[in-house]
Amino acid sequence: MKKWRSALFSVMFFVMTVLMAKTTCMAAPEEVGVTTLSDAAWFNQEWVERRLTITCGDKVWEKPISELKDAQMRIYTEEGVGNSCSFVNTDWATAFLAQVDADLRSPDFVNPNVEDGNCYQLVDGFEPWYLEVVQNLLITDGIIDINVTLNDNTCKVVTLDEAEAQAAVKEMEKYVLAGTCTTSFKGSSAARINNISIAAGNMNGYVLVPGAEASLDAIFGPRSSANGYKKAGVYSGGKLVEGIGGGICQVSSTAYDALMNAGITVTMRSPHSSPVSYLPLGMDAAISAGTKDLRFRNDYTHSVILETAVEGKNLTVNVYVQASDMNGTTYQLWAEKTSAMSATTYLNVYVDGEISEVRKVGVCKYKPLKTDTED
Repeated sequence: MKKWRSALFSVMFFVMTVLMAKTTCMAAPEEVGVTTLSDAAWFNQEWVERRLTITCGDKVWEKPISELKDAQMRIYTEEGVGNSCSFVNTDWATAFLAQVDADLRSPDFVNPNVEDGNCYQLVDGFEPWYLEVVQNLLITDGIIDINVTLNDNTCKVVTLDEAEAQAAVKEMEKYVLAGTCTTSFKGSSAARINNISIAAGNMNGYVLVPGAEASLDAIFGPRSSANGYKKAGVYSGGKLVEGIGGGICQVSSTAYDALMNAGITVTMRSPHSSPVSYLPLGMDAAISAGTKDLRFRNDYTHSVILETAVEGKNLTVNVYVQASDMNGTTYQLWAEKTSAMSATTYLNVYVDGEISEVRKVGVCKYKPLKTDTED
């Protein structure tokens, strides 16, 4: 067994031995089932005056136990075992320990236990062990601040770069693919494919923080040869003409569908003047510097991440959202063709797989492309 595991379980054994000797926590009646820390019938209220602290050198992380009032706890009695308790909602611990981990890997934090360029990170399994310690101490007579001092038994030493990479992986594990769209650019010229690749590449990995609004026009960057864009077909004056950056509207249109499918708030969107070949009527979004843009806002609690892929003859845009923000809700954008040149766009809202709402997004009207001989 690893060194840190041995140390942790040794502490747990000591805590549990104390608990078996004295406890003031009453067992909740069967009909109660779940109670909370603020319920005086099951908890000694002196605990709410105490603190949870984690220390490392001179650094102290603190959480008032009173903040756990909304974290439900289940109290029960097992014959021959005595009173037990467990948190139903452990989000508070995850957030608390995530902040500790983040501060530990900060280059500004001087950790007396590690060399420059390295840092502590909590060992795997620290969170369940920490919860066990806190839960068990809450049902003892010893009303004290609950403190854990970090050392080589509870932490691993890694480089700062390794810590950042591990944090990124952990963060992505919380995310789900909330919205996606794939379109084909089969038959496109090499210049058009080049423009699609550049615009999609500029969007790939874009992170939209909570409450922020993004402009796809700005993300794509100025359409110029200096930025790698080339001349390809664009709509102008009702005709298909050559223009630098032609093809980026396929990226904005694909992004529009993916964003809507993820429940992202689109604050500005314009359909093309004429139908496009890669999406049905009512599903496209045009981009034109200074006149048309696709803008969208993150109304979720956590950041949203965009991902793009240009593979073969296909463009894919994915939108990742934290699963806790989706909370069982999914979305699907679709359009109903109302004539040869018009469509009405809708958004289906599903809750736990069952349709909950059909939102009307808008009506889109198009015009046929003019020929070279037409005015």
